[in-house]
Amino acid sequence: MTILRRVLLVLAIAVALPYLWVPVYRFPAPRAFSGSALWNPYAQLHGTWQLANLHAHGRSWRGLTNGRQSGADVVRAYRDRGYAVAGLSDYQRLAGHGGIAALPIYEHGYNVSKYHQLAIGARRIEWLDFPFWQGPNQQQYILDRVKQSAELVAIAHPMSAYTAADLSALTGYQLLEVVNGHFIAEDLWDAALSSGHAVWIVANDDTHDVTDPQRMAVAWNMIDAPSGDTRDVIAALATGRAYAVSGNGEHKDGVDAVLTSVDVHDGTLVVSLAGTPATILFIGQNGSVRKTAELATTASYTMMPQDSYIRIVIRTPNTVMYLNPVIRYDGVRLPSPVATRDGNATWLQRTLIAFGCIALVPVLWRRPTTATTM
Repeated sequence: MTILRRVLLVLAIAVALPYLWVPVYRFPAPRAFSGSALWNPYAQLHGTWQLANLHAHGRSWRGLTNGRQSGADVVRAYRDRGYAVAGLSDYQRLAGHGGIAALPIYEHGYNVSKYHQLAIGARRIEWLDFPFWQGPNQQQYILDRVKQSAELVAIAHPMSAYTAADLSALTGYQLLEVVNGHFIAEDLWDAALSSGHAVWIVANDDTHDVTDPQRMAVAWNMIDAPSGDTRDVIAALATGRAYAVSGNGEHKDGVDAVLTSVDVHDGTLVVSLAGTPATILFIGQNGSVRKTAELATTASYTMMPQDSYIRIVIRTPNTVMYLNPVIRYDGVRLPSPVATRDGNATWLQRTLIAFGCIALVPVLWRRPTTATTM
């Protein structure tokens, strides 16, 4: 029992110590977008759409991550399907810097709760994580650290771990993987947007097996960039010049419409597409559907004073297209809420954790008493 107690002590302290360094944050209060100007991410389109997947896994870490094919095979499978951007996002491994011609991306996170992030345009790996419990302070700390060494941070598969309250409070992420395979998290995206976070959408397969039709070419991004070059793709994603698509798995034959333009004139949005007539929805604050147009290739909506943002969803027989929102702002720059550190609360938390670790020592390290007989 003595050895077991000491092992438990070491494990408890090892788990607790990383929490010593986590700041306590003051999170910005939710505030709807406001202002007399309208930000239209599609105002200056290049007109060259790059087909992209940013989240796929190859075989790595000796098979521990469940990838069925090599990273090179994954990239090749997407290239063969016509993808200009074939993102390989292995856990804690940067494929783009390892000899594979892919966008420099990796998936950060080895915690059991699946609080994961895609580090896009990453320069190095961030190794810190909290394998077990994570609260908002730990989540924010990780986002800040991942952001330090990546151009863009996307919260991956938010439907697996994050809540609407999390996404309303957290800051420092620019993208949200609203579409992950066949899983959709529009409600979480609306929670972030309705709280004043200008977060753009991405859609990815998150496949671990490129032969699985349920996970291969079922969700993708159309990125308005001059080329599939890393710099062009990141610039487009950062400004929202992209849209997400959820499909039926038959990509080449299943696409029956493409976006051609989103224009804003005197507060009126006009969306146009080429191809099959579709159902077009205009969605606003808290996910409220403001207008629906049936069997249309063009539709319009005039923003009302209470509309803080409007995003467009286009439903065709084979796909659903999710467009980035047109957002109210002050005409200077989009709002960018930032969580700030609370110094006093941080040191109080660190003191409590330290004393907790110290208190464990005599409890788990003491030698067992032996009974004496007369």
